Amino acid sequence: MSVVIPARNSQPLIAGTVRAIFDQRVADVDVDVIVVDDGSTDETAAVARGAGARIVTIPADQTEGNPAAARNRGAAEATGDLVIFIDDDCTPAAGWLDAILSAHGGGAACVGGSLALPPGLPPSARLDYYSGWYHVHPKRPPGVVPNHPPGNISVDRALFSSTAGFTELQPIAYSHEELEWQAELRQRGVRIVFEPRAVAYHRNRPGLGNLLRRNYRWAHSSIEIKAQTQIVRWPWLYRFPISLVLLSFPLAFAHTGYIIGCWVRAGVFEPVLMLPGLLLARLAYATGMTVGGIRWLRRRRVAVR
Repeated sequence: MSVVIPARNSQPLIAGTVRAIFDQRVADVDVDVIVVDDGSTDETAAVARGAGARIVTIPADQTEGNPAAARNRGAAEATGDLVIFIDDDCTPAAGWLDAILSAHGGGAACVGGSLALPPGLPPSARLDYYSGWYHVHPKRPPGVVPNHPPGNISVDRALFSSTAGFTELQPIAYSHEELEWQAELRQRGVRIVFEPRAVAYHRNRPGLGNLLRRNYRWAHSSIEIKAQTQIVRWPWLYRFPISLVLLSFPLAFAHTGYIIGCWVRAGVFEPVLMLPGLLLARLAYATGMTVGGIRWLRRRRVAVR
Protein backbone atom coordinates (compact mmCIF):
# COMPACT_ATOMS: atom_id res chain seq x y z
CA MET A 1 0.00 0.00 0.00
CA SER A 2 0.99 3.61 -0.52
CA VAL A 3 0.83 6.27 2.19
CA VAL A 4 0.66 9.84 0.86
CA ILE A 5 1.75 12.73 3.09
CA PRO A 6 1.37 16.33 1.85
CA ALA A 7 4.06 18.37 3.59
CA ARG A 8 5.05 22.02 3.63
CA ASN A 9 7.81 23.31 5.91
CA SER A 10 7.43 20.23 8.10
CA GLN A 11 11.08 19.66 8.97
CA PRO A 12 10.50 19.30 12.76
CA LEU A 13 7.71 16.68 12.45
CA ILE A 14 7.99 14.81 9.18
CA ALA A 15 10.62 12.24 10.23
CA GLY A 16 8.51 11.16 13.19
CA THR A 17 5.47 10.71 10.96
CA VAL A 18 7.36 8.66 8.37
CA ARG A 19 9.06 6.44 10.96
CA ALA A 20 5.79 5.82 12.80
CA ILE A 21 4.32 4.53 9.53
CA PHE A 22 7.25 2.22 8.86
CA ASP A 23 7.01 0.95 12.45
CA GLN A 24 3.60 -0.53 11.63
CA ARG A 25 4.26 -4.23 11.18
CA VAL A 26 1.69 -6.23 9.19
CA ALA A 27 2.63 -9.57 7.63
CA ASP A 28 2.81 -9.72 3.82
CA VAL A 29 2.17 -5.99 3.42
CA ASP A 30 4.65 -3.70 1.66
CA VAL A 31 4.39 -0.04 2.61
CA ASP A 32 5.50 2.77 0.31
CA VAL A 33 5.57 6.21 1.95
CA ILE A 34 5.30 9.15 -0.46
CA VAL A 35 6.00 12.62 0.92
CA VAL A 36 4.84 15.37 -1.42
CA ASP A 37 7.00 18.39 -0.67
CA ASP A 38 4.57 21.22 -1.36
CA GLY A 39 6.93 24.13 -1.94
CA SER A 40 8.84 23.89 1.34
CA THR A 41 11.60 26.38 2.06
CA ASP A 42 13.20 24.26 4.80
CA GLU A 43 14.74 20.76 4.79
CA THR A 44 11.43 18.85 4.75
CA ALA A 45 12.36 16.77 1.70
CA ALA A 46 15.85 15.85 2.93
CA VAL A 47 14.62 14.88 6.40
CA ALA A 48 11.75 12.78 4.97
CA ARG A 49 14.10 11.05 2.53
CA GLY A 50 16.45 10.26 5.39
CA ALA A 51 13.55 8.62 7.26
CA GLY A 52 12.91 6.34 4.25
CA ALA A 53 10.18 8.16 2.32
CA ARG A 54 9.95 8.57 -1.43
CA ILE A 55 9.86 12.27 -2.33
CA VAL A 56 7.68 14.02 -4.87
CA THR A 57 8.56 17.71 -5.17
CA ILE A 58 6.33 20.62 -6.14
CA PRO A 59 8.74 23.56 -6.55
CA ALA A 60 8.12 26.61 -4.40
CA ASP A 61 7.66 28.83 -7.47
CA GLN A 62 4.77 26.61 -8.61
CA THR A 63 2.72 26.56 -5.41
CA GLU A 64 1.66 28.71 -2.49
CA GLY A 65 0.73 25.61 -0.54
CA ASN A 66 -2.18 23.50 -1.78
CA PRO A 67 -2.67 20.29 0.23
CA ALA A 68 -5.39 19.05 -2.12
CA ALA A 69 -3.10 19.29 -5.14
CA ALA A 70 -0.30 17.66 -3.14
CA ARG A 71 -2.55 14.72 -2.23
CA ASN A 72 -3.63 14.27 -5.84
CA ARG A 73 -0.01 14.41 -7.00
CA GLY A 74 1.01 11.80 -4.44
CA ALA A 75 -1.89 9.52 -5.34
CA ALA A 76 -0.85 9.71 -9.01
CA GLU A 77 2.58 8.36 -7.97
CA ALA A 78 1.12 5.60 -5.78
CA THR A 79 1.43 1.94 -6.75
CA GLY A 80 -0.20 0.20 -3.79
CA ASP A 81 -3.58 -1.51 -3.78
CA LEU A 82 -4.67 1.03 -1.17
CA VAL A 83 -3.83 4.70 -0.87
CA ILE A 84 -3.75 6.10 2.66
CA PHE A 85 -3.73 9.87 3.10
CA ILE A 86 -2.31 11.20 6.35
CA ASP A 87 -1.19 14.71 7.24
CA ASP A 88 2.35 15.74 8.12
CA ASP A 89 1.31 16.82 11.62
CA CYS A 90 -0.14 13.39 12.43
CA THR A 91 1.61 10.42 14.03
CA PRO A 92 -0.01 6.99 13.60
CA ALA A 93 -0.48 5.03 16.82
CA ALA A 94 0.42 1.37 17.16
CA GLY A 95 -2.15 -0.77 15.37
CA TRP A 96 -3.18 2.02 12.99
CA LEU A 97 -2.36 0.13 9.82
CA ASP A 98 -3.77 -3.14 11.08
CA ALA A 99 -7.09 -1.43 11.89
CA ILE A 100 -7.25 0.10 8.41
CA LEU A 101 -6.55 -3.24 6.75
CA SER A 102 -9.14 -4.96 8.94
CA ALA A 103 -11.82 -2.47 7.91
CA HIS A 104 -10.95 -2.87 4.22
CA GLY A 105 -10.91 -6.63 4.68
CA GLY A 106 -14.46 -6.36 5.99
CA GLY A 107 -15.56 -4.91 2.66
CA ALA A 108 -15.05 -1.16 3.05
CA ALA A 109 -13.66 0.64 0.00
CA CYS A 110 -13.02 3.87 1.92
CA VAL A 111 -12.02 3.98 5.61
CA GLY A 112 -11.68 7.03 7.83
CA GLY A 113 -9.48 6.77 10.89
CA SER A 114 -9.72 8.74 14.12
CA LEU A 115 -7.70 11.77 15.23
CA ALA A 116 -6.49 11.68 18.82
CA LEU A 117 -5.09 14.37 21.09
CA PRO A 118 -1.38 13.76 21.74
CA PRO A 119 0.06 14.46 25.18
CA GLY A 120 1.98 17.62 25.93
CA LEU A 121 0.15 20.14 23.74
CA PRO A 122 -0.31 23.63 25.21
CA PRO A 123 -3.86 24.78 26.10
CA SER A 124 -4.39 26.77 22.89
CA ALA A 125 -3.48 23.75 20.74
CA ARG A 126 -5.79 21.50 22.78
CA LEU A 127 -8.56 24.06 22.31
CA ASP A 128 -7.92 23.96 18.57
CA TYR A 129 -8.20 20.16 18.68
CA TYR A 130 -11.47 20.22 20.62
CA SER A 131 -13.02 22.79 18.28
CA GLY A 132 -12.34 20.73 15.16
CA TRP A 133 -12.29 16.97 15.81
CA TYR A 134 -15.40 16.29 17.90
CA HIS A 135 -16.78 13.93 15.21
CA VAL A 136 -13.63 11.88 14.55
CA HIS A 137 -12.01 11.17 17.92
CA PRO A 138 -11.18 7.59 19.03
CA LYS A 139 -14.14 7.36 21.43
CA ARG A 140 -16.71 7.78 18.66
CA PRO A 141 -18.44 4.54 17.65
CA PRO A 142 -17.50 2.92 14.32
CA GLY A 143 -19.86 2.95 11.37
CA VAL A 144 -20.85 4.64 8.14
CA VAL A 145 -20.38 8.44 8.04
CA PRO A 146 -21.41 11.00 5.40
CA ASN A 147 -17.93 12.54 5.16
CA HIS A 148 -14.49 12.36 6.70
CA PRO A 149 -11.55 14.80 6.81
CA PRO A 150 -8.60 13.96 4.55
CA GLY A 151 -5.95 13.88 7.29
CA ASN A 152 -6.42 10.16 8.07
CA ILE A 153 -8.35 8.32 5.37
CA SER A 154 -7.72 5.37 3.06
CA VAL A 155 -9.27 4.28 -0.21
CA ASP A 156 -8.90 1.62 -2.86
CA ARG A 157 -6.36 3.07 -5.30
CA ALA A 158 -8.23 2.04 -8.46
CA LEU A 159 -11.39 3.63 -7.09
CA PHE A 160 -9.62 6.88 -6.23
CA SER A 161 -7.94 6.99 -9.64
CA SER A 162 -11.33 6.77 -11.32
CA THR A 163 -12.59 9.91 -9.55
CA ALA A 164 -11.79 13.60 -9.89
CA GLY A 165 -9.89 13.45 -6.59
CA PHE A 166 -9.55 16.31 -4.14
CA THR A 167 -10.74 19.76 -5.17
CA GLU A 168 -7.70 21.91 -5.96
CA LEU A 169 -9.58 25.19 -6.46
CA GLN A 170 -9.07 27.71 -3.67
CA PRO A 171 -10.46 28.52 -1.14
CA ILE A 172 -12.10 25.07 -1.07
CA ALA A 173 -8.74 23.33 -1.46
CA TYR A 174 -7.63 24.49 1.99
CA SER A 175 -10.74 23.62 3.95
CA HIS A 176 -13.21 21.20 2.33
CA GLU A 177 -11.22 19.67 -0.51
CA GLU A 178 -12.60 16.19 0.20
CA LEU A 179 -16.34 16.88 -0.13
CA GLU A 180 -16.76 16.84 -3.92
CA TRP A 181 -14.72 13.64 -4.11
CA GLN A 182 -16.79 12.06 -1.35
CA ALA A 183 -19.99 13.20 -3.06
CA GLU A 184 -18.78 11.34 -6.14
CA LEU A 185 -18.22 8.24 -4.01
CA ARG A 186 -21.75 8.47 -2.63
CA GLN A 187 -23.21 8.77 -6.13
CA ARG A 188 -21.48 5.47 -6.94
CA GLY A 189 -22.89 3.82 -3.84
CA VAL A 190 -19.56 3.78 -1.99
CA ARG A 191 -19.85 4.28 1.76
CA ILE A 192 -17.21 5.79 4.04
CA VAL A 193 -16.64 3.64 7.12
CA PHE A 194 -15.29 5.28 10.28
CA GLU A 195 -12.83 3.04 12.13
CA PRO A 196 -11.88 4.63 15.48
CA ARG A 197 -9.13 2.04 16.12
CA ALA A 198 -7.11 3.52 13.23
CA VAL A 199 -5.72 6.22 15.49
CA ALA A 200 -3.46 9.06 14.40
CA TYR A 201 -2.30 11.65 16.92
CA HIS A 202 -2.91 15.12 15.52
CA ARG A 203 -0.59 17.90 16.67
CA ASN A 204 -2.73 21.01 16.41
CA ARG A 205 -0.82 24.24 16.23
CA PRO A 206 -0.79 26.52 19.28
CA GLY A 207 -1.80 30.15 19.38
CA LEU A 208 -5.09 32.02 19.58
CA GLY A 209 -4.44 33.62 16.19
CA ASN A 210 -4.08 30.21 14.57
CA LEU A 211 -7.34 29.05 16.16
CA LEU A 212 -9.28 32.04 14.84
CA ARG A 213 -7.71 31.96 11.36
CA ARG A 214 -8.33 28.24 10.94
CA ASN A 215 -11.98 28.46 11.96
CA TYR A 216 -12.53 31.45 9.68
CA ARG A 217 -10.83 29.66 6.78
CA TRP A 218 -12.82 26.45 7.30
CA ALA A 219 -16.08 28.39 7.29
CA HIS A 220 -15.34 30.68 4.35
CA SER A 221 -16.22 28.05 1.73
CA SER A 222 -18.44 25.86 3.92
CA ILE A 223 -21.85 27.10 2.74
CA GLU A 224 -20.78 26.98 -0.92
CA ILE A 225 -19.38 23.45 -0.97
CA LYS A 226 -21.83 21.90 1.49
CA ALA A 227 -24.85 23.36 -0.28
CA GLN A 228 -23.55 22.00 -3.59
CA THR A 229 -22.60 18.51 -2.38
CA GLN A 230 -24.99 17.89 0.55
CA ILE A 231 -22.21 15.78 2.10
CA VAL A 232 -23.01 16.80 5.67
CA ARG A 233 -24.66 15.34 8.73
CA TRP A 234 -27.63 17.72 8.45
CA PRO A 235 -28.11 18.39 4.73
CA TRP A 236 -31.43 20.14 5.30
CA LEU A 237 -29.54 23.06 6.87
CA TYR A 238 -27.86 23.81 3.53
CA ARG A 239 -30.93 23.74 1.33
CA PHE A 240 -31.53 27.42 2.12
CA PRO A 241 -28.03 28.95 2.20
CA ILE A 242 -29.27 32.51 2.69
CA SER A 243 -30.78 31.41 6.00
CA LEU A 244 -27.42 30.09 7.14
CA VAL A 245 -25.81 33.43 6.34
CA LEU A 246 -28.47 35.30 8.31
CA LEU A 247 -28.35 32.88 11.25
CA SER A 248 -24.62 32.22 11.35
CA PHE A 249 -23.97 34.16 14.58
CA PRO A 250 -26.94 32.77 16.58
CA LEU A 251 -25.94 29.30 15.36
CA ALA A 252 -22.45 29.86 16.80
CA PHE A 253 -23.87 29.63 20.31
CA ALA A 254 -25.86 26.48 19.51
CA HIS A 255 -22.84 24.91 17.81
CA THR A 256 -20.67 25.62 20.85
CA GLY A 257 -23.15 23.76 23.04
CA TYR A 258 -23.25 20.89 20.55
CA ILE A 259 -19.43 20.56 20.55
CA ILE A 260 -19.29 20.48 24.33
CA GLY A 261 -22.10 17.91 24.36
CA CYS A 262 -20.12 15.67 21.97
CA TRP A 263 -17.09 15.71 24.24
CA VAL A 264 -19.05 15.25 27.46
CA ARG A 265 -20.80 12.20 25.98
CA ALA A 266 -17.34 10.81 25.23
CA GLY A 267 -16.27 11.37 28.83
CA VAL A 268 -13.95 14.28 27.99
CA PHE A 269 -14.63 17.28 30.23
CA GLU A 270 -11.75 19.66 29.58
CA PRO A 271 -13.69 21.43 26.77
CA VAL A 272 -16.24 22.55 29.39
CA LEU A 273 -13.46 24.54 31.07
CA MET A 274 -12.57 26.01 27.67
CA LEU A 275 -16.09 27.25 26.92
CA PRO A 276 -15.07 30.91 26.27
CA GLY A 277 -12.37 29.81 23.82
CA LEU A 278 -14.70 27.41 22.01
CA LEU A 279 -17.30 30.14 21.67
CA LEU A 280 -14.65 32.52 20.30
CA ALA A 281 -13.68 29.89 17.73
CA ARG A 282 -17.32 29.45 16.70
CA LEU A 283 -17.74 33.21 16.35
CA ALA A 284 -14.72 33.26 14.03
CA TYR A 285 -16.38 30.42 12.12
CA ALA A 286 -19.61 32.40 11.94
CA THR A 287 -17.70 35.39 10.54
CA GLY A 288 -16.20 33.18 7.85
CA MET A 289 -19.62 31.74 7.01
CA THR A 290 -21.11 35.21 6.68
CA VAL A 291 -18.33 36.67 4.52
CA GLY A 292 -17.82 33.59 2.37
CA GLY A 293 -21.53 32.86 2.06
CA ILE A 294 -22.35 36.37 0.88
CA ARG A 295 -19.54 36.31 -1.69
CA TRP A 296 -20.69 32.94 -3.03
CA LEU A 297 -24.34 33.99 -3.24
CA ARG A 298 -23.31 37.12 -5.16
CA ARG A 299 -21.18 35.07 -7.60
CA ARG A 300 -24.02 32.62 -8.08
CA ARG A 301 -26.50 35.43 -8.77
CA VAL A 302 -24.19 36.95 -11.37
CA ALA A 303 -23.67 33.53 -13.01
CA VAL A 304 -27.43 32.98 -13.24
CA ARG A 305 -27.88 36.32 -14.96
